[in-house]
Amino acid sequence: MSKASGRPAKAAVRATGEKRAGAKIFEVAADLFYRESIRSVGVETIVKQAGVSKITLYRNFESKDDLIVAYLENRNAEYWHTLDRLMARERGPRAQLRLLIDYIADRASTPGYRGCPFINYAAEFPDASHPGHRVVAANKQEMRQRLLSLAEAVKAKRPAQLADAIFLLIEGAYASSQTLGGRKGPAANLSWAAKALVESHAAN
Repeated sequence: MSKASGRPAKAAVRATGEKRAGAKIFEVAADLFYRESIRSVGVETIVKQAGVSKITLYRNFESKDDLIVAYLENRNAEYWHTLDRLMARERGPRAQLRLLIDYIADRASTPGYRGCPFINYAAEFPDASHPGHRVVAANKQEMRQRLLSLAEAVKAKRPAQLADAIFLLIEGAYASSQTLGGRKGPAANLSWAAKALVESHAAN
């Protein structure tokens, strides 16, 4: 084999190695960001736990901010993928709304749950100019729109108000998981509260 023909193969190996290193960096960072908070986790900690060098991190992510945005985008995509798959089990809007609420109630009342990653991020980064805010806003706006669509589908008397009321219940369940979490905490009653709202506002 000539030197020239061997170069593409070596380049491909290096590219594959970089891709694997990038995936490892992301995996470690995402876990640390969620468990320990984003601001408290530095680049040094990430590269040490990932077993890579700083230069490898910066080859895959231009800055810590880029890594934060990637983390939020990944959480957002996984969240909706999970909910879409779950809600596909039911066709009726009432059943879909119940499934959505039950899923969140179970998630928010699970012992050790660290809360909504988007709320956690917003609390750590109050400056709206930080690039992660667009991902958080998109996630919350999507939830609000989906709740509105379901409220309209169940023929609620005031669909926008019902949707926002359920949205506030969900956000409250996420927040309370950090103060009074677990199966006996307030989040465990999210399904009951949402059902009461739907029954009082939706058409029979």
